[in-house]
Amino acid sequence: MKRVIIFILPAFIAVPAIATVRTVSNNPATIAQFNTIQAAIDASSSGDTVEVMGSPYNYTSFTITNKQLTFLGPGSFPDKNFNYRATVNGGTIVGVGSSNSLFHGLRFVNNLFIADPCPQNLSFIRNMFDGGPSAPNTPSIQFGVGATCSNYLFEGNVFNGYGLWNGNPAGTFFESFLFRNNYFFMNSQWYNNGLIARFYNCNNVVFDHNLWFGPYATGMGYNILSDNCRFMTFSNNIFIRLNPATNNSSSIFSNNITYDATDNTPWASNSNIDGGGNIANQDPQMAAQAGVMAGVYDPIADYTIASGPANNAGSDGKDMGLLYDPSGSLNWTNSRNSRLPRIIKMNLVTPTIAVGGNVTINLEAKISN
Repeated sequence: MKRVIIFILPAFIAVPAIATVRTVSNNPATIAQFNTIQAAIDASSSGDTVEVMGSPYNYTSFTITNKQLTFLGPGSFPDKNFNYRATVNGGTIVGVGSSNSLFHGLRFVNNLFIADPCPQNLSFIRNMFDGGPSAPNTPSIQFGVGATCSNYLFEGNVFNGYGLWNGNPAGTFFESFLFRNNYFFMNSQWYNNGLIARFYNCNNVVFDHNLWFGPYATGMGYNILSDNCRFMTFSNNIFIRLNPATNNSSSIFSNNITYDATDNTPWASNSNIDGGGNIANQDPQMAAQAGVMAGVYDPIADYTIASGPANNAGSDGKDMGLLYDPSGSLNWTNSRNSRLPRIIKMNLVTPTIAVGGNVTINLEAKISN
């Protein structure tokens, strides 16, 4: 019997010739080089890629110390026959040598800790930070540093239950952070903690084209920020029954829409700044608006906007809220999947094989760029 192993190289990453791709699976049914993420990290050098396979079992937490690595998982809600996610029980990222690392298509169900000295230029793309059912009182990402963290990208992620928390508010400075095209769902059990906490010292921290809501009744208006966040920019966001002004001061609001909150004009509160184009207390009319108003957590629902006040009302001429660009990577429809190609059909053309003969297999695959 011949064993056929097929490798698909990630199409969206230019891997240098000296870099190595290491595969990880803790599922005995899936062939991989390592069965823990930590073992793959320990075997890797800066510049390498760790591909984490979807699995019905959680992966144990990991620690990265002064290594620049790329991590690839299948996505938050992978659209394929065996739709296992790569679920990780947290991790720690340490040191400036870990700068320029990329985390793509993973699901974290416990704290991801950013430790001193702070790594720079980290990217988190199409991940799920699930602080709801597994660890509802644990921040999804926690900063424990006493210096400046700069050039962080959060794009196409799902935040369920909790967001980011700063463990050293007086000593940590956030510079050039971009949160774009993310789904923020505030879990009701721990709403007092806020989704963003202790972002005291900010420079060019931007929240652009995000959806913020939770399972709340009319007028409850819980707060998305806590502990005196300051000096941030909010543009092209949709806020449903959540207050972005309480515990937030000296921040700029441009082209946002609020609906059914206790404070529907956050740009007029707490020394915040009205940058123009904001719309107060109007229904944005997303396709899944009924589900949003019912507080239904469903990241793969249809949040497009065909008409109404949020339609083409962004500062960039696009709809407010989640982006649905027809081309490129900023399409929320694609955000459920990794950009890795995924096999959707495999047919064995030659079911009977003579000794020493050739095997012919037809594959069909999808890619979500």
